[in-house]
Amino acid sequence: MTQHITEWNTLRNKTDKFIAPESCIVIELSFYRSSRLYGVTKLTEEKSFPRRKPSKLTIIRDLSSDITDPVRIMGIVVDVSPGLAVVQDIYDDVKNAGKIQVSFEGSLELSKRYLFIGEVTEKTTESGKELRFNASLAHDIDKLDVALYREVREMEGKVTRAMSG
Repeated sequence: MTQHITEWNTLRNKTDKFIAPESCIVIELSFYRSSRLYGVTKLTEEKSFPRRKPSKLTIIRDLSSDITDPVRIMGIVVDVSPGLAVVQDIYDDVKNAGKIQVSFEGSLELSKRYLFIGEVTEKTTESGKELRFNASLAHDIDKLDVALYREVREMEGKVTRAMSG
């Protein structure tokens, strides 16, 4: 790296022009100067990260195979095995709470509450088709007051509706 910097300074000093740092993107050099630096036109690789769609908070009983966008669910792990867990909804009413199988990477603890972000898929089994949730993220929310969270979300909805007319 030091050798490259020394050669760059030597090349810069041989030319009449001064290139301001604003004209350089990352460490991209002009063709003239970079062609003399071992024929390399770019010293770094540009990476792009595509933007993901936002995930909507949903209750488990409202999930269907028609959902194509990522969703968020809040649930408690009622059964766990490596890579697969059965999760019961904690955001919905207790009497109507649904359950779904969640596939994930890593480990989850039994009886802990998590916020899952992922996509809904449909798996064909011997008894028919069943919904599965492929979680890309599982965040521990044991310390979250779900009732207070629900109240705040409802207030947010009321304010949004009032502001939109």
